[in-house]
Amino acid sequence: MNSAEQELVPVVIDLGTKRKGNIDESALTQLGAQLGYALKQIMIGAQPFMSVKGTPKEIEALMATFGMEKRHVEDLLRYGPNSSQAKNSLRNLNSGAAHFERTTGLKWPFK
Repeated sequence: MNSAEQELVPVVIDLGTKRKGNIDESALTQLGAQLGYALKQIMIGAQPFMSVKGTPKEIEALMATFGMEKRHVEDLLRYGPNSSQAKNSLRNLNSGAAHFERTTGLKWPFK
């Protein structure tokens, strides 16, 4: 293999998929896997190797919801699922996921 073949290609997350009319079950499955990869990278403190396409509002909604997802997982691990912190962060996450869905027209895949 030469160096060009070994070069990593970033994951491309296109939040405008539904807006562009390119949505089907395969596209949703792929989007869920891509968002799962990015969330795992964020959870371990790594910089996800990805590129995000979409309007500024779509990208802002994604980043905010990722942050809420991370906070909720941290609260679950730190305080337990029945804690007030975990319950509050879940409410915030549900609100953020709903905003993401309204903004992008895509379902938040981690409910």
